[in-house]
Order: sequence, then C-alpha cells, then structure tokens
Amino acid sequence: MKPATPLPRKELNLKLALSRWLTLISYFGLLAILLAGLIIFPLPEESRLGVILAVLWLPLLAFLPAILMRNPRGHAWLCFVSLVYFMQGITTFIVPGKAGIGALQALLAITLFTAAMMYGRWRGMELRGAVIDDTAT
Repeated sequence: MKPATPLPRKELNLKLALSRWLTLISYFGLLAILLAGLIIFPLPEESRLGVILAVLWLPLLAFLPAILMRNPRGHAWLCFVSLVYFMQGITTFIVPGKAGIGALQALLAITLFTAAMMYGRWRGMELRGAVIDDTAT
C-alpha cells in the first residue's frame, strides 16, 4: 500500500476540524436518537429501560475515551461498531410507523462511519508527520 501523500498543514488542520466535529455531532446524535427511540416508542411494561439502554449504548460508550483523546486507532474501530447501528437503523426503517427514526439512525451511523474513518486517517497522518509545513510561504 502506498503511503499517504503529505498535506499542507493548513489543509490538514481544516480537514481534522471538520471530521472531528462531524464525528462528535453524529456520535452524540446517535446516542440521543437511540434514547429518543425508546421514549417515543415505549417498551412493554415488563421491560427494563436501563438494561435495554445499556445494551444499546455500551458499545458506543466504550469508544468515548478514544474520541475524547483523539486516538486515530479508536476512531478506526468505531467505524466497525457504527455499522451495527446502521444495520439496526435500516431494520427499524422498514418497520411500519418507525421509518423516520430508522432513517435518522441510519444517516447518523453512516455519517459517524465516514467522519471517524477520515478523522482517523488524517490524525494518523498528523502523528506520523506526513504534513507539509507551509509557514515558509
């Protein structure tokens, strides 16, 4: 595999900022939409909200330290986990009456996948020094 072509520092910083914000927005948006889905469509009385919420949130919350510490490897692994939420969103989308929340969940999950993937790539480039300092120009 060919190494990544170095980017100018200004361009890399812009890409890092954009992908970071998209990652954060879609990450916390996905957590919120999972909670909203449980509130909008109530569970049966014998169900325990805490247990179901833990099952839905724990895979995402496991990556919170990696996101906060800006770890590129953690962002790469988050991509794989986000695909599970994409599949769940598509499955929810085909359930009558839940198309809106399913589509939003799928959209947030695919945005999280893309943004986290690009952030991991660009942050890795920055850490490896694959950047062109444009301060001389």
